[in-house]
Amino acid sequence: MDEKVGGIPVYASSSNDSQLDRVDGIDFQTGMRHIIAPAVFGMIIGIIFQEYITPQYNWPSPPQGAILSSIIFSPLLYFILVRDKASRWFEYTLGLATPGTIFFIVWFSGWGAVFCGGYGALLLWVWICTSWGRYDLPPFRYGVWHAFAVDIGAFSGALLVYSIGL
Repeated sequence: MDEKVGGIPVYASSSNDSQLDRVDGIDFQTGMRHIIAPAVFGMIIGIIFQEYITPQYNWPSPPQGAILSSIIFSPLLYFILVRDKASRWFEYTLGLATPGTIFFIVWFSGWGAVFCGGYGALLLWVWICTSWGRYDLPPFRYGVWHAFAVDIGAFSGALLVYSIGL
């Protein structure tokens, strides 16, 4: 039976879980779906924007392009990563758009793009990953979690392409 912490169900390990899937309460499937996959999606989109789109049109920046792409592809991302009721994909999209709007404002301001794309977003993403991974969350919160992963992935992908100088 699942344990509840603050009214939110916590994943309980069942006898069917293999020891390799769960180590000290960490669920590797959750890590792949909610940490690695959105970050890789952001990295791929960030690389594409850094190499082909941003230099030609001078807008959007790779993290902005990745957030826009994640919102456009949110129904697909929702069904692949969250796997909840089909009627709740809109909540997921709102979860992506909420921090995405904040990222857009900071990127357009020009005074905190590195903080928003790198340091500040990374600190919040690490906190989210370490604290939210144990819970069965609503789609909105998964969207927020994935928006930070997409932002960090896009920023990393753009830096990689820039440093290699493709």
